[in-house]
Amino acid sequence: MKVEFHDISVPTDKLNAVVSENLAVIKKLHKKTLFRRVIGGCAAAAASIAVLVGVCAMNPVLAEKFSWLGKIFGLVQEEQIYPGDYSEHSDPVPGTSVSESDGVTITLSEFVCTTESLNVSVLIESEEPFDEDFKYSVLRQFEGVPPYLMLVAEQSADFADQPLDSEWAPYIDVRGDFLDDNTFAGALRIDFNLYPYAMYTIPDTFTWNLKVTGIICPDKTGNTTGNLEISGEWNFSCQITRQQDLESRTIEVNQYAPNGTGISTVTVTPYEVAVEYIYDETMIQPGYEESADTLQSVMLDGSGKQIQDKVGLFPADGYDLSKITVYYVPTPTEESWMVIQEKLIDESFAPQLQAYLEDIAVSKIEIPLQ
Repeated sequence: MKVEFHDISVPTDKLNAVVSENLAVIKKLHKKTLFRRVIGGCAAAAASIAVLVGVCAMNPVLAEKFSWLGKIFGLVQEEQIYPGDYSEHSDPVPGTSVSESDGVTITLSEFVCTTESLNVSVLIESEEPFDEDFKYSVLRQFEGVPPYLMLVAEQSADFADQPLDSEWAPYIDVRGDFLDDNTFAGALRIDFNLYPYAMYTIPDTFTWNLKVTGIICPDKTGNTTGNLEISGEWNFSCQITRQQDLESRTIEVNQYAPNGTGISTVTVTPYEVAVEYIYDETMIQPGYEESADTLQSVMLDGSGKQIQDKVGLFPADGYDLSKITVYYVPTPTEESWMVIQEKLIDESFAPQLQAYLEDIAVSKIEIPLQ
C-alpha cells in the first residue's frame, strides 16, 4: 500500500517535544561562534538535526512549521512597542507551546524574559486562508500603527495566588504581520510593571499558563463582530527562565524635587528603561506645601532629546542612554502649562529645548546610566 506522508497526523504533544528539543539544539549552535566550543558536541547535534530533517521530509506540515520557528523575532522585533534584538537572546519556549483548535494552530515559538517583561514570539496558522475582511482589518486599523491581533486570554503563574487577568481588558496584543494567506507571525509582551503582575515579585524561573479563547481584530470603534473574531480554545503551559546573558543594570537614585516627588531607581535592559517614581511628604520644601501638582517633569536623554516616558517606562531603542536628566518646571497656571506643552510638541524647537529647560527649571535630577 502506498503511504501518503502528508496525510500522517502529528500529535500535538509530539510536535511540542520535537520542536522544543531540536530548536534548542540549533539555537545553541547558533550562539556558539567559537569552533573550539562546538567540536565536542557537533556529532551529537548533527545527529539530532539529521533526525529532525528526516521527520520534516516525511511530513511537510512539520517542515513548513519548523521553517518559521526560531526566526519569528527576527521578522517582527522592530515592529514592537519596545524594539530591539530579541532574536539574539531568545530561547525556545519549553513546555506545552503548541495548541490547535478548529483548524487554527497557535505556536509560542521563542521567548525573552527581562526583569521588566516577558516577550514571546507567536505563529498563528490556519488550515483555511484567513478571511479577507479579517486580514484587511488587521492591516488597516490605524494609520502609523503596525498590524496587530488581540488574544482573548486567561493567564496564571505558579508564583501568583490568583489569576493574572485584567477583567476590564482581558486582551494581549500580538504585533506582527501576515506571512501569507494562512499565517500570521508576531510577538506579545507581558509587562511586569502593570497590574496584576506588579503585585508580585517575579522569580527568575516560573511556570506561565495561558488560555486563549479568541483571536480578534477590533475595528476603529473597538467592536469585534462577525468576521473580525476567530473563536476556539488554545491552552499553553510554559516553563520560563529569565535569560542570564541579558545586560541589565539598576541605578540607585533616591533624589527629590521641591514638591516631594522624586526618583528611587532606574533599571535599564536591552529593550526598556523603567523609572521608579517616589513621593515623600517629608521632602517637600518650604513654599511647595500647597502646590505639589504645579511642577511638571520633563525627561531628556544624554543628547538632549525628549523622552516619551509612559508612566515610568520607555523603550531603550532610539535614545542616548549615557544619562537622563529630569527637569522640574513650574506651571502654576493653565496658561503656563500650555506654554510648556507647545514647546514640547514643537519639533522645530527641539534643538533649543534643553537650554530652555535649564533656564526655567526650579530643580533637576541628573542620572548617569553608564
